[in-house]
Amino acid sequence: MKSAETFWDKAAARYAKSPIRDEASYQKKLAITREYFQPDWSVLEFGCGTGGTAILHSPYVRDILATDISKNMLEIAQTKAADAGIGNIRFRQGTLDSLSVFIVARKRA
Repeated sequence: MKSAETFWDKAAARYAKSPIRDEASYQKKLAITREYFQPDWSVLEFGCGTGGTAILHSPYVRDILATDISKNMLEIAQTKAADAGIGNIRFRQGTLDSLSVFIVARKRA
């Protein structure tokens, strides 16, 4: 997993600057997803990258746990959320396996 983390850490700044290739399809996907959300929901996002989708979804749910393998991606995501005044997103670094342990431990606490 370290090689994937290193790859995405190196790519983070470039990734953050790159535009979405098909903006219309992305907006359509966001709208479809939002139709399912409830204001009292807690949402878990794996592979959040620089946080764009979590930030756009955050007004529609109670809170979001947004995760990624890359520390650098998460630093950009945290800055973007803070700049947007978003306070209901928690960003955590980890893989699917490590986050599963975190979630189970949190439920038992």
